[in-house]
Amino acid sequence: MVPNTVSDTSQRADVSVVVPTRNRSHLLPLTLRSVLAQRGASVDLIVVDDASTDNTASTVMALKDPRVRMVRHDLSRGVSASRNRGIAEARADWVAFLDDDDLWAPSKLSEQLKAQRHTGAVWGYTGHVNVNIDNRVTGGAPPKPPAAVMAELPRQNVIPGGCSGVIVDKRVLAVSGVFNEALQPLADWDLWLRLAEVGTPACVAEPLTAYRVHGHQMSLNAARIEEEFPVIAARSPEADAAVLFRYLAWWALRVNNHRDAVRFFSRAFAVDRQPGRFGAGRSVGQEARRRPLQGALRRKGEDAHFAALDRARCSSTRAAWPPGAHEHRTRARRLGQRRVLPR
Repeated sequence: MVPNTVSDTSQRADVSVVVPTRNRSHLLPLTLRSVLAQRGASVDLIVVDDASTDNTASTVMALKDPRVRMVRHDLSRGVSASRNRGIAEARADWVAFLDDDDLWAPSKLSEQLKAQRHTGAVWGYTGHVNVNIDNRVTGGAPPKPPAAVMAELPRQNVIPGGCSGVIVDKRVLAVSGVFNEALQPLADWDLWLRLAEVGTPACVAEPLTAYRVHGHQMSLNAARIEEEFPVIAARSPEADAAVLFRYLAWWALRVNNHRDAVRFFSRAFAVDRQPGRFGAGRSVGQEARRRPLQGALRRKGEDAHFAALDRARCSSTRAAWPPGAHEHRTRARRLGQRRVLPR
């Protein structure tokens, strides 16, 4: 099946896809190809180049695809301003966001559009997996259902995959507002809180978004996250600093930054020790050791999650993630052996 093509401005795409980027030309091609490989949904792909100094422009132009447009900032304005520029440029009724280092399965947008039509929701999200720079799956779990997301979102950002799994009706952004350009790593949480005031999201539980973990992501900018958290707490007094510190600690462990991991676990422990907290009395060591147990308890759910990933990638009616890639290799029995993209 040939992907849908929008070759002129008179034919409106189903979804405008906004990809902000800055100096990621080595990661960008695979990301963009995963958009252009979408099936069952036509795309208007907007790459917002935030003053890159590498060969981003030539990388995008090399695609030679009429569905791709690139706009450029001469001076860097940050990822939130870049996403907002993409929203302003969007021609479709639906807008989807994709970070320049993440990937989509080819049915991602079509499945989301089905879910939006079925539920009448004005925004939605998908399941996701974490992959490393070699595109090997390293983590993931089934997404929380919409009711749980609405209940927990004021306390913590439970939308999986960052911005890369979210789709939203463009008209709703005129009500909720767009990304807060004063925020960067927590700008997505801030917007999700405002979208939640408009309505409950739809969820496609299959892991159709791959979040590439490589140690240089904005989500790992701990200092900026700490700086921005009071803004979130002002909007949502339930926002939980202990959850945030544990998130930062586990990210530090993933990139082998053990010093920061201990520091953030300690800060989470200090918050949890406050009177009335559920975690009061738990030691830093107990906090660090409880994750393997949680992983074991969730393994059954994760197995189902990754089986869904295999179905999304290996079905004879669906393409592999990148255009022209070989069929997924033999399903691995263990999480660390699974691959999102074959070699």
